[in-house]
Amino acid sequence: MNQITQFFSNLKADFDKLNQSVDDLVKTYNAIVHFLDLISNLFPIDLVLVLILSLPLLYVINTLSPSTPRVNYTISVLFVSGLRSFLSHAVIESWEIFAVLKTAAILLLPAYFLVLAKFIFSLFQKYRIRKKALSPKNLESSFISLQKAYHDLSAEIYSELGKVGEKNFADGERFTVKIQELERSISGFKTLIQTSTPPSSVSETERE
Repeated sequence: MNQITQFFSNLKADFDKLNQSVDDLVKTYNAIVHFLDLISNLFPIDLVLVLILSLPLLYVINTLSPSTPRVNYTISVLFVSGLRSFLSHAVIESWEIFAVLKTAAILLLPAYFLVLAKFIFSLFQKYRIRKKALSPKNLESSFISLQKAYHDLSAEIYSELGKVGEKNFADGERFTVKIQELERSISGFKTLIQTSTPPSSVSETERE
C-alpha cells in the first residue's frame, strides 16, 4: 500500500514539475513574442532583417579592407537591399524600390550623419563668411575680412609658385575661389565706405 501511495506521489510530483516546465516555456514564448512585437513596432521587420543579413557580409569585407569601414558598411547594406529587391520581384513580382531605398537610407543615415553634419556646417560657415564680407558691420570687420582674403590668396599663389618654380602657373583656376573672396571683401569695403561717408560739403563753385 505504501508503495502504491509513493508511486502516485512521485507521479504527481513529476506531473507538477512538467506542468511548471510547460508554464515556464509558455512564459518564455510570450516574452519572446512580446519582445519581437515591440521591436517590430519600433523598427520595421524588413529593416532588422537587412541589418542582420548585412553584418556577416560586413565582417567579410572588413577582413579584406579594414581601412574603409564606412564604405564597407555601405556596400553591405546596398548589396543586401538589392538582393531583397530581387527576391521580392521573384516572389510577388514587385521590386519594392521605394521600400528598399527607404530601409537602406535609414540604415546608412547614422554612418553618414557626422559627414553630413560637417558638410552642412561648412556650407553655413561659407555663407556666413560671404555675408559678413559683403555686409561688414564696421570698418574693423571689413578690414579683417579684406586682410584675410588677401592673405589667403597670397598663400595660395606662393604655394603654387613653390611647385612650378619659374614656369607659368600650372592651374590658374585654383585661385578663382580666393579671388572671388577678395572681390567680395573689396565690394563690402566699398559699400561700407559709401554708406558711412557723410554728405559732401557744398563746393566753392556752388557757393559762388
